[in-house]
Amino acid sequence: MPQPSPLAQPGPWNTIAAGYVADLLPIFALYARDAIALGRLPARAHVLDVAAGPGTLSLQVAAAAERVVAVDFAEAMVAQLRRRAAEAGIGNVDIHQADAQSLPFAEASFDAAFSMFGLMFFPDRAAGFRELARVLRPGRRAVVSSWAPLDQVPLMAALFDTLRACLPGLPFASGKGPLADVEEFRLEMTDAGFHEVEIHTTAHRNAYPSIHAFWESNVRSSAPVALLKQKLPPAEWEALSKELVARLESEFGAGPVEIHWPARLGVGVR
Repeated sequence: MPQPSPLAQPGPWNTIAAGYVADLLPIFALYARDAIALGRLPARAHVLDVAAGPGTLSLQVAAAAERVVAVDFAEAMVAQLRRRAAEAGIGNVDIHQADAQSLPFAEASFDAAFSMFGLMFFPDRAAGFRELARVLRPGRRAVVSSWAPLDQVPLMAALFDTLRACLPGLPFASGKGPLADVEEFRLEMTDAGFHEVEIHTTAHRNAYPSIHAFWESNVRSSAPVALLKQKLPPAEWEALSKELVARLESEFGAGPVEIHWPARLGVGVR
């Protein structure tokens, strides 16, 4: 059994909750839209969103569902979700702070289940998949997302090459994150009791006006970068930041850059 990811704790997600909403939610909402389409919701659906974060998928799917239950383990993410739901006047989303490896719901409670870039970091992914299957009604679908290997995204690969020396055990440090491999993904869903498992790939683009802006966005919104900032003394952090930006500018230029990161969307039927 591999060591748990340092992202399997709520701390780094609490740190970047506000930045995640500001910087990542707009692009992540596009992947959530793709996942919802694959979920094939029936009429009057009861939907579960695991590792819901600030509600990227939860609040979007609420328009098509009778009831949405959103679960996350990070207090600050849950607070962002509650705030966003209240501001949008969305009243059919129930929000829980809980461990999704042991869901507090009865068997066969939901018509669809999702986990967007969350279950991939669970210390026990098998338990996470089994719990999704347990709470789904027979014949209903779960959709779980992960990222394709970093070698398909040169700018992110270069960023993580720098981070991995400082954060052993960091996902993506080897160039292949959790559930990036299609067959591995398929096998884990199948072993959890899903059938008709399909792994889809989708991609969307996110643009930044400069490498410096790309790095500053990561400082605000990236949990791995938040972990590194917490670990280093301020002077070392400042030196690393300058070195990293200079290294990325030498490889990609100082001007506008664009990320086109393919995501895996694993779909299984209970």
